[in-house]
Amino acid sequence: MSGMRDREALQTLLARARARVDPGEFGLAPRGDPRGRKVAGLTHEHMTRLLGWPEHKYGYVERGRLAAIETELLEPIARILHLSDHEWEALVLYATGVPPAYRLDPQLGQAVPSPWERVLRGSREMAYVNDAAWDMVAYNAAFAGIFRRREVPRNLMRWMLLDPEARVTLGDWEQSWLTLLVPQLRAAVVANPHNRTLAQLQADAGLDPVVARYLHTPTAEYIGPRAENALPLLHTERGPGWATLCTAGPFGVPGGRLMFVLFDQGEQPQHGPALAAPATGPVDPAWPELACAHTHTAKCPVGQHNEAP
Repeated sequence: MSGMRDREALQTLLARARARVDPGEFGLAPRGDPRGRKVAGLTHEHMTRLLGWPEHKYGYVERGRLAAIETELLEPIARILHLSDHEWEALVLYATGVPPAYRLDPQLGQAVPSPWERVLRGSREMAYVNDAAWDMVAYNAAFAGIFRRREVPRNLMRWMLLDPEARVTLGDWEQSWLTLLVPQLRAAVVANPHNRTLAQLQADAGLDPVVARYLHTPTAEYIGPRAENALPLLHTERGPGWATLCTAGPFGVPGGRLMFVLFDQGEQPQHGPALAAPATGPVDPAWPELACAHTHTAKCPVGQHNEAP
């Protein structure tokens, strides 16, 4: 099902992309204007030749004049014009009204910008970042405590699905965890059809009799980690408790995940009502090192002491 299309934005994006591509790259001669000057970039005629399309078809696509424009029709255009992943997403969205189901570059989502390491170091909760295939990119010391000998697996989804240790660590593994994990894997494979790590993981999961039963059973919806539900977890160092998964996606890393794992011992935690705008103030008290960053004679609002002169 398609959504609202933006023909003007579509035409602008493609026209600008054509203008920056040198026809000589494809062995084509640049077009000259009436004054004899060369016109930069690829023309509609160039695109028609490179695509092998009937005359005027490319022009209809760029202007959004076709009744229906499929993603498969846009992919060769995007490759000729060397569109970035962000441009590809915008192109499909403008042309069809929905985001693309796959990416041009299957390697995207495997590199996470280094500032995320600082985010992990600064968190008191268990936290990690993995790429689009669940390969572990970075994690903090708190997260390592879940695993025996603090050995964090290279691929977290493979560990959760297929490692015998995970079936003990993840309490009520089949009913509480597996029913959430399998739909995530299936959705990731669809979104990353050329990712070899995901393809191999899906194939290996299909050989496990328990996992395969869920893998081949269709679900009505994609079920992702939900912060409102705590799942049973046997922490290697802290014992039995409950894990609440808070997930975020690092922008610029398609498919990447920043995960905070909130661990509670004792009874299953009952989380409060959802947050909503407008915020009335910070959710945390001022940190002492920030609260005391004032004049030497000022009263410290947190520690209730005067700083040394």
